[in-house]
Amino acid sequence: MAGHRATAILPSSDIPLTLRLRTSDIRVFYEIFVNYEYDWDFRSAPRVIVDAGGYTGLSAAFFANKYPDATVIAIEPDEENFALLKLNTERFPNVHAVRAAVWRDTGMIYLTDPGTGAWGLQVCEAGNAVPADGGLIRATTIDEIIKEFNLERIDLLKLDVEGSETEVFSTANSWISSVDTICIELHDRFKAGCSRSFFKAVEEFPIELRRNEDVLVARSDSRLMSIC
Repeated sequence: MAGHRATAILPSSDIPLTLRLRTSDIRVFYEIFVNYEYDWDFRSAPRVIVDAGGYTGLSAAFFANKYPDATVIAIEPDEENFALLKLNTERFPNVHAVRAAVWRDTGMIYLTDPGTGAWGLQVCEAGNAVPADGGLIRATTIDEIIKEFNLERIDLLKLDVEGSETEVFSTANSWISSVDTICIELHDRFKAGCSRSFFKAVEEFPIELRRNEDVLVARSDSRLMSIC
């Protein structure tokens, strides 16, 4: 332990993961590696995973360890979280870290703290809230990520964007056809309409499964169609 941090070992490996004590890092580690939050049983292994809302890289580490042949793109806006994401995924050459907030268009945007700390940071446009100390950060779109990494398809899109679902899915028509499976945590408790925006955008995804707070939707012909 050093500076209110501790090291945990990624299960079934010798890879260290850094957690901040007395923060939600501990709960997130427990949900991912004990409750197996993202351990869906797919028919085929994903080749491309976009982890939007990567927090401190625990989910990216899980995906990279479980699917070593997959390209994992982990996106996180907060500076401190992103530094830990880089640290927690440095042993995985298949993880590509992007410091940005996923949004409806590209540019710059404010990162704000509604009082929930590092786990619940939200983004908003100038004038809508008092910005956090981090000030303006890069805003990106799923379209831009597809172009930046020259992706043909996204096999699995994991989204945990703390209330930005309405904005992200308002432009889904331009990228949704490139996505086979989506795993998302919806945040109507933060912003009304998140679920409505999401389900409207994924009407063509007939498969729907739920696990705790996560919803997984998939196309009927998806390589990743879950069998569990």
